[in-house]
Amino acid sequence: MTVMRLTIMPGVQDERHEALTGNMSKADSQYVDDALTIEDEYESELAAVQVALTRFEVAPHEYAARRAEIAARAYLKLAEAHKRFLGRNN
Repeated sequence: MTVMRLTIMPGVQDERHEALTGNMSKADSQYVDDALTIEDEYESELAAVQVALTRFEVAPHEYAARRAEIAARAYLKLAEAHKRFLGRNN
């Protein structure tokens, strides 16, 4: 499976980060960075699969399976980021 990475608009993640991390600790800020990166990867992978579906490159049941795999990977990555956050805060 080829994963297409969409280019993020310059400064968008920085703007989201600044809006969310104004008065946070370094551990909190790192957690937000991790979460935003995971979200961007998830959206990029999902968009690639949606494009494949609209081009009839994958069947609907394959799309659903891939979408579930992408979501599961994102949740696992977020859980790992949360564990790292808890470790930094203790």
